[in-house]
Amino acid sequence: MQSLLTKINIIGVLILNRKGELLFSNAIAKKYHYYFENIVEAALMNAHSFSLLNYPAEITCIQENDQLIILIAPMNELVRLKKETESLQSVRNELNEVINSSFDGIVICDKDGIIIHQNPSYEKITGLSAKDCIGRSLKELEDENIIDASASLKALEQNKAVTIIQKISTGSTVLVSAAPIRNKNGEIEKVVNNVRDLTHLNTLESEIRQLEQQNLQIHKELELLKEQNDPKQSIIAHSDLMKDVLDRALRVAQIDSGVLIQGASGVGKEKVVELIHRHSLRKDSPLIKINCGALPESLLESELFGYESGAFTGANQKGKAGLFEAANRGIIFLDEIGEMPLPLQVKLLRVLQEHEITRVGGTKPTPVDIRIIAATHRNLSEMIENGTFREDLYYRLNVIPITIPPLKERKDDIIPLIYHFLNGINQRYGLNRKFSSDTLNAFLDHKWPGNVRELQNLVERIALMSSNTEISIDDLQKELQFTNGLQFNVKTIPKASSNDTELATLKSRLETYEAEVITEALNRFPSIRKAALALKVDQSTLVRKIQKYKIEK
Repeated sequence: MQSLLTKINIIGVLILNRKGELLFSNAIAKKYHYYFENIVEAALMNAHSFSLLNYPAEITCIQENDQLIILIAPMNELVRLKKETESLQSVRNELNEVINSSFDGIVICDKDGIIIHQNPSYEKITGLSAKDCIGRSLKELEDENIIDASASLKALEQNKAVTIIQKISTGSTVLVSAAPIRNKNGEIEKVVNNVRDLTHLNTLESEIRQLEQQNLQIHKELELLKEQNDPKQSIIAHSDLMKDVLDRALRVAQIDSGVLIQGASGVGKEKVVELIHRHSLRKDSPLIKINCGALPESLLESELFGYESGAFTGANQKGKAGLFEAANRGIIFLDEIGEMPLPLQVKLLRVLQEHEITRVGGTKPTPVDIRIIAATHRNLSEMIENGTFREDLYYRLNVIPITIPPLKERKDDIIPLIYHFLNGINQRYGLNRKFSSDTLNAFLDHKWPGNVRELQNLVERIALMSSNTEISIDDLQKELQFTNGLQFNVKTIPKASSNDTELATLKSRLETYEAEVITEALNRFPSIRKAALALKVDQSTLVRKIQKYKIEK
C-alpha cells in the first residue's frame, strides 16, 4: 500500500499509526507541515472529511488496518479544473452556435460513421430531421436508400477529403464536402460534412443570368433614350458648323423629300445618312448603300435595277433583283452620284418621278417605295454647265441640300474625334494610349485634306505602331515617313537630304516616279476610274499599283 501511495503526486498523502505517529508523507503533504498537528488531532477524533480554515484544502481520512491514511486535496487545483471545464463548455457552446447558425447544412459523424450532430440548416435543405439521423449509421441510411451515397464513408474509406453530389429520398440534390478531423497521430476521429443545396444555387445562377440580361437591356434602352433625347450624340460634333448639319439632318429625317449631301471625301456623309435613316419613318426597313463611282457603267446598272434571265452573257438564269427592289420601303443611298453615267441618270430620274423600275433586259415595270438620298464631293452645278450631269435630276435630288464642311473648317471637332477614335482602339486592342499636348497641337494645325477618314486612319496607325503609352511628336514623325506627301506643321520632322551621294537603282527611281504620277492623278481626279482613264491604263491595273505602293486616296 505504501509503495502505491508514494506514486501519488497530485494530492498530499499522510500515513499515521494508531498513536498518531507519522509513518509517511509525500512532497505535497509536506507543504502542510505547519498544520500537521491540527490534521492529526482531527483524524484521531475519527473525523472522516474536513477542511482547513487557514489553507484551501479538503482532507479525507481513511482507516486501513492499524493505519490511518490522510488525503489532502489542494482547493486551488480544484478551482482551476472547474474553470477549465467551464471554459471548455463555453467554447463548445460557441462552436455549436456557429455550426447551427451556418447557412449551409453541417453534419458530423464519428470514425465509425455514426451521426453525432447536424445543424438546423441540414433539415431545411434535405428534409431529414435530427431525430431521424442523429445516432444512426450512415451505412443504414445508404441501405434504406435515404441517401444514394455517403461522402463521410467515402472519406473514411479513402482516408482523405471527398466531395460528391448526393441525392436525397426527399427529392433534394446536394453538394456534400466531407473533411476528416484527425488526432495528433493522424488518425481520423470525426468527419465534418458541408452540405449545399444545388437546386438553390442553380436558381441563383439563373436569377443572376436574368439580372445580367435585364441590365444589358436596360443599358441598351438608356443609350437609345439618350440618343432620342439628343440624337446628335451619335455623331461627334462639337463645332457649331457640324451641329447645324446634324440639326438639319434630323429635321429632314421624318419626311420623304429628296436629300443631296455635299462635302469633300471623308467628311462623314455616310454617317449623316445613317443618322437620317435611324430617325426616319423607314428605320425598320433596310438602308442600302452603293458607291456609284466604284463600279463600271454596265455593272452599276444591273446592280441598281436588276436583270432578267438572259439579259447578258453570264447572267443568272433566274434573273436577279436590283438594289432598288432590295431597298423597297427603305432608303437607298447613292454615294458619289456625280460619277453616275448620263444614261443611268435618265433611268434614275424615272425612278424618282414614277416610283418604278424596269430590270435590265425586261419590259415590265416594278413599283418601288423607296427614299433616295444622294451624296457627292463634286460641284454638280459646274457639271450641269459642262453637260456631264442632268439638270432635271439635280433638282429632283436637291430638294433639301445638306453641305458638310471639311474638317479644316471645324477644328473644334478634331480633338473630340481623336479621343473618340483612340478610345475605340484602346478598348478593341486592350491598350492605354494617349497623345501628348504637342502632338494634339500638330493635329490641330494640319489641313486634313482627307478629312475625318484621314484623321481616323492616322490615329489608328500611330496608336498601334507606337510602343509608348504617351504618343509624342517623335512617334508622329516616325509614322509620317511612310506616307508620301503627308506633311505636318512640326519643325522637327526630318526631311530628306538633297546632298545624298548614293545613286538609287533605275528600277527604284522609276517606281518612285510612277508612284508620284499615280498620287498626282488620284488627287486631281475624283475617282479611280477617272484617274485610270486619264493615265490610259486599265482600272484593275491602277488599283493593283495603288496597293503595291500603299498610296492612300
